[in-house]
Amino acid sequence: MAGQSLPPLKALRVFEAAARLRSFTAAADELSITHSAVSQQIRILEEYVGQPLFAREARGVALLPCAQAYFPEVQASLERIAAATAKLKSPAYGGVLRVCATPSLTMKWLIPRLSTFQAQHPGIDVQLSTQARPFLDRGGDSGSDVLIRHGFMAQSDLACVHCLDDFHVPVASPRFIERNRLSTPADCLGHPLLKISGGMDHWPRWFALAKVDVPAQLPGPVFDHQFLCMQAAMNDLGIALAPWSLLEDDIRADRLRPLFAQPQLPNAGIHALYRQDGPAAASAQRFIAWLCAQQHGLPHPE
Repeated sequence: MAGQSLPPLKALRVFEAAARLRSFTAAADELSITHSAVSQQIRILEEYVGQPLFAREARGVALLPCAQAYFPEVQASLERIAAATAKLKSPAYGGVLRVCATPSLTMKWLIPRLSTFQAQHPGIDVQLSTQARPFLDRGGDSGSDVLIRHGFMAQSDLACVHCLDDFHVPVASPRFIERNRLSTPADCLGHPLLKISGGMDHWPRWFALAKVDVPAQLPGPVFDHQFLCMQAAMNDLGIALAPWSLLEDDIRADRLRPLFAQPQLPNAGIHALYRQDGPAAASAQRFIAWLCAQQHGLPHPE
């Protein structure tokens, strides 16, 4: 475009509205200007191109043949300018998005997938942080734009979205499975059952689904985080009951193996709490949309 002169942008905008609405009066109303201002801008454009563009009719105006091919080109160009400007102004195309999640979800699920979001939205700088589940249970304000965890979160000024379904399954290392007889759910009772402090009811609930009676005290150590429980299972310390969403990489690498396809212990799924306004709102909404789109790739043991 260097060296090429452009017609007056204001006159083009008025021309597009008048041609689309087939009325100078309607164009004036849409653009919040006077009828005479519309006529003036059309005269400016007609003088610039050196020929008339409209014919007067009883109920408005009509494009002359010379302007009929010009109109769709002007309309498309103005739409492209508007779209490019919206992208430039939108925080979704730039800036920092602060995402906070539980340590296990961050390590075992979010980080392995984050590159796909960054490839789709290179202008958004995702800054990750972690907080323990009790902090997120209280809806704690970490200064983040998006909070992610298993389970619903409630905070009056933020929106909570259920992004992904999930369930727990028992897993152990290949060595542990090879060394021990684990043919039925009841066989697990003879081995250490690895637990997390925030989910002490998981094993009893899973055994109830399997219709296995269990003692009040189940054998095995307790860990602060799910990823520690999973790591202990990888190191042959026992059987972990873990969310399927966190197991994909370890199962693919054969560090852990599911013991049984059934029963599956349903959990609340992965939820995201985010701000609907503010400078990062558009970026947060794009991140949430990406997060929800990951459901189709969630692996399944069956």
